[in-house]
Amino acid sequence: MAIASTPATLTDPLRLRRRLGVQGAAFGLLLLGVFSAAVYWGMAAERRENLRAEARQLAASAAAQLPLISHEVQEVGNARKFRNDREVVALQGRRHQRVQWFDAGGRLLLEEGLLPLPPLQAALWQQWPGGLSLRQPVYTRLRSLRGPASAPQLSGFVRVGLTTAPLEQELARLRRGLLLGGICAVIVTLMVGRGLLRQAFLPLQRQVEALQRFSADASHELRHPLTLARTLLASQPAPLPPLLARLDGIAAGMAALLDDLLFLARQDPATTPSPADRWHRFDLLELLEDQLDTCRPIAAAAAVTLRLEAGAAVELPVRGQPEQLARLFTNLLANAIRFSPPGAEVLLQSRRLAARLQVAVIDQGPGIPTAHRQAVFERFWRLDRSGEASHSGLGLPIARAIARCHGGEVALAAAEPGHCVLLVDLPAA
Repeated sequence: MAIASTPATLTDPLRLRRRLGVQGAAFGLLLLGVFSAAVYWGMAAERRENLRAEARQLAASAAAQLPLISHEVQEVGNARKFRNDREVVALQGRRHQRVQWFDAGGRLLLEEGLLPLPPLQAALWQQWPGGLSLRQPVYTRLRSLRGPASAPQLSGFVRVGLTTAPLEQELARLRRGLLLGGICAVIVTLMVGRGLLRQAFLPLQRQVEALQRFSADASHELRHPLTLARTLLASQPAPLPPLLARLDGIAAGMAALLDDLLFLARQDPATTPSPADRWHRFDLLELLEDQLDTCRPIAAAAAVTLRLEAGAAVELPVRGQPEQLARLFTNLLANAIRFSPPGAEVLLQSRRLAARLQVAVIDQGPGIPTAHRQAVFERFWRLDRSGEASHSGLGLPIARAIARCHGGEVALAAAEPGHCVLLVDLPAA
């Protein structure tokens, strides 16, 4: 029988607020990155197309001069006289542009400009670091007075080259502007989003704190009448009648439940962290051995054996409150014993990984169904083989609260039938 309560995430607004803040920041960064990339790609494509249009315009002007240049070469033998008489094409910057005229056989007739060009290729467009060139064929038609014009014939081609240095500088400025604007936008977004999240979660935070205060106050106040009832029952002559004995057992269970609720209300890491001034350094391995000795009578009554595997570790130094960590492992061992069949073994495996200490509590119980594995650390959740409420369902939430107060965590590492593992991770001292 599975009994569940409200998920624990709803009672931890600080964790929920942090998670929403991280997710919102990640989503904002993604949107900002996509927007910046789209702006940069669009502007870069526009600037490159403008450069190609300039190259086509310059090539068209140069192509119009090819017949004259070819004629001068045929008349004089070279185009120097034509070149000296007048400017062939108007270049905006001789160091940043270059124009070449070729005949149909690929022989260079004339060139203007000082921009270095790579070797000529058959492709129309050619790009290299720092420049862009266009190779444009020039065709002419021979007209006859008596007949139609002949088919176009290749009279040569022109090649124009333009520098891409101004374009690259402009794109570099654009990248710097987008990066600086993105950083400023992220900072402003995080500051505004943090304030909005704080304001949005303030009512929830107050409600949670009021609920925790109510749980602590109610647990504290209800302990007095229960203690009085148990005192009155204890004053009765022994043996107690069956009805009074049952009432005494119910009162004892309620007192234990109130103690657990009061402990959880006081140990919630979101609002009341444990004061570190009461912590001290001790050996976790010794504490585990003591807890095994404490739980052995309960295990013997259930025909379950307990064993500790420390490997090569001689000492597991940890800093914290021994009483709380003892309760953590007592709850985990009691939970493992409760669900282990007779003749099974509960194993404690401890090890140290760099600056972390890990203790695995392994039992041979029925495991936990997949549908319930996310709920094992919820308060008042329990899954009993017999269908009876034999425990309150606060053992694992208390264990996780203690671990988190010590900077650690308790997680369900495995929950298969015959092999259930609860892993405790704590910082080493």
